[in-house]
Amino acid sequence: MAKGSARGGSGSGGENIQHFGSIRIRVTGSGVLRARLLSLDDVRTQTLPTLTMAAATNIQPTILANFTEQRAALELSTTAINEFFRVNRIIVYMKTVATGYPQ
Repeated sequence: MAKGSARGGSGSGGENIQHFGSIRIRVTGSGVLRARLLSLDDVRTQTLPTLTMAAATNIQPTILANFTEQRAALELSTTAINEFFRVNRIIVYMKTVATGYPQ
């Protein structure tokens, strides 16, 4: 992928500060899906709204977020033993808001 392209990453090795605004996820399963965004080394986290899953669905719900960091990891989980999920697609909407932290 070309440096800086939509699928190629941040374009400068991850130094830019990104605002993660929402996540659209295509998921099927049973139970309640819990999602969190985590910064580098899990210094900051944001718990996202839960999503009730269904065995079959024709929608890709959008989960709103308000997370500003250099990079973020998305953690998906369930809490009950008999819950399960299958992720088919994840789209993360983010925008560069700064080229670095103030020195």
